[in-house]
Amino acid sequence: MYYLLGWLVGDTGKNFSRSHPWARIQLDLSRKYPQNLQLGTFVMNSVSLIGISCGRIADSPPRNRDSHGLYRWMSYFSEVFVWFHTACLGLAKNQLTSYDPVNMDWLLTASHVSILWFLRGVADSDGTVSIRNRTVEITSEPNANLFKNLFELLGVHSRIHRSKGVGYVTMSALEAARVCIFNPEIETHRGVLLNTLAGAQTFQARWPAWLEERVADLIHEGLDPRTIRNKLLFEDGTYVKLKTLKSKIAKFTNGAGGGLSARQGKYRSLDLSLTRRTL
Repeated sequence: MYYLLGWLVGDTGKNFSRSHPWARIQLDLSRKYPQNLQLGTFVMNSVSLIGISCGRIADSPPRNRDSHGLYRWMSYFSEVFVWFHTACLGLAKNQLTSYDPVNMDWLLTASHVSILWFLRGVADSDGTVSIRNRTVEITSEPNANLFKNLFELLGVHSRIHRSKGVGYVTMSALEAARVCIFNPEIETHRGVLLNTLAGAQTFQARWPAWLEERVADLIHEGLDPRTIRNKLLFEDGTYVKLKTLKSKIAKFTNGAGGGLSARQGKYRSLDLSLTRRTL
């Protein structure tokens, strides 16, 4: 139920009846990621556990705003969802979680397991994995302080920041993976990406020879820094910053290698050296 509450704070839509004290929920997830079908089923199974009928409805076709279409689910009307919204989230019926902060300080006294599952619901709904910064970012508007306080109770270091007018609570990929911030019961696309990122090897100082040659060969193929970074991550289990790759490309393009691979550059240097000796 705490996991479901996290989704209710996040992307799950709520429709209130005009004639009865009822409400129902609707869940839409992008078809871009096939794993979202299992994720949505898991969320709606949480609804079924409290005795409210729900099920999958017709998918939404691709549109301008979502070129992949949407998986969709909907529940029946129930007084329980009104209670969730008003008593648990502490909101009036006309208030929206996108604009109005929830009143959930009671969560601060819940068990750590309950808090974690609530935050997992929020993360599965509104979280993203940033490969660039090697972090997990959760859209926190307008509940940043609550989320940060909850993470502190779990011993997770996080910070609040704003980007393009939107507030986020951010933590390192290692911290997020340590507490399995994305639902560990199923394989979500965010969870897979996080585990790959957190488990990747890094080289803070001198690169090993194989990595130098691998990057040089990828540069020789004409690949851009972002593509090279992703290939290293998903094919070689190695994380390299974009800034470092851009610097390598600049040196490679302007240096003695002349656009050749690292191995070819070594052979060219050897040929020049032998030529000078002969002369």
